[in-house]
Amino acid sequence: MQTYSEAALRKSFINCTKGASQRINIPKEVLSTDWANEIFLSWTDPKSPQNAYVVAETSKGLQGLVMERKKALAKGGARMCQFCLTLNSSTGVSLMSIPTAKSSKENYGSIGTYICTDLECVAYTLGKKKPEGIRQMEESLTQDEKIARLLENVQGLIARIEESLKK
Repeated sequence: MQTYSEAALRKSFINCTKGASQRINIPKEVLSTDWANEIFLSWTDPKSPQNAYVVAETSKGLQGLVMERKKALAKGGARMCQFCLTLNSSTGVSLMSIPTAKSSKENYGSIGTYICTDLECVAYTLGKKKPEGIRQMEESLTQDEKIARLLENVQGLIARIEESLKK
């Protein structure tokens, strides 16, 4: 069983200060996750539900992002998650704002992307969960290809944020 320590998870966040990473609420079930059964980890802070976190294994090791869920007006129609490409109702996908400056003293900026509100991209990709009321597109990809695409999308966003932090 492959797990990561709390210290390793806290150290992985690339878009916040060391002090801010120490204040992140990491639930016990996240700490005991077996990485062999996961593509990446994601969770919402139970004490502050607008805060969300994503951590993935990358070529540079374990890397994570601090995100903030933005309130969106619920209008009809379906929206697609940019990680797992699952279609959800308009409330099933949220705009996540990802800070690209480590402190507010710097030129503050952020990058936004649409991600499943419940952060269950792994479950959607593995077919363990399906959004209600939305018909999904038929895909010819194998399960392994879907998993590779999901991981590539998450790693690509992490790389994009990392590159933006260097500017």
